[in-house]
Amino acid sequence: MRDKYLVSINGGYSWGSGGKVKAGPANGPIVGGRFDLHLAGPGSIQIGVNWASLDRQLIDPNADLGDRVYGTARQSVFMADAGLILTFTGQKTWHGFAPYFGASMGLAIGGSVAADTLSTFSFNTKFMAGPQLGFRWHPVRRFFLRVEGRDMIWKLSYPDEYFSADPPVLSPQLNKATEWTHNPMLLVSLGFALRL
Repeated sequence: MRDKYLVSINGGYSWGSGGKVKAGPANGPIVGGRFDLHLAGPGSIQIGVNWASLDRQLIDPNADLGDRVYGTARQSVFMADAGLILTFTGQKTWHGFAPYFGASMGLAIGGSVAADTLSTFSFNTKFMAGPQLGFRWHPVRRFFLRVEGRDMIWKLSYPDEYFSADPPVLSPQLNKATEWTHNPMLLVSLGFALRL
């Protein structure tokens, strides 16, 4: 019988797009933890929290064209999500492996960035959702290693200054004030299985 509860800590990396002008949070390390609850058959629910330190390009829309990109900053992003997982091998493993797929949704909350005063861009709080694919490996009965790839998708909102500058950072004829961005992530976890 599958263990009822899985508790794990994880680390990983994000390769986000940052949007068309790279103003959104993109690349950087991730750390966090996760709790999985087995429901029935192949199904489980997962609840996770992660903290990421992601690079962001700083853009001053009011500067001269050649001086608009004035550096990069680290954007802290706290992520909390919940999702449904379906394991291909059901309640068993295959030679210790349990591959799975699923999807989750939650919130991404951005920390303050002092340089936003010039850039006028702010990440704030975003709804996020996306698929995930991975496997658990149980080398011994209770301990496991998890490797997971996921793509968390969130929407960036660009300030009016990006469209009203001369010339504009983003053309108002070709671009909208919001943009959905993909943020591929790779997470590696160490965990412990419980049956209470």
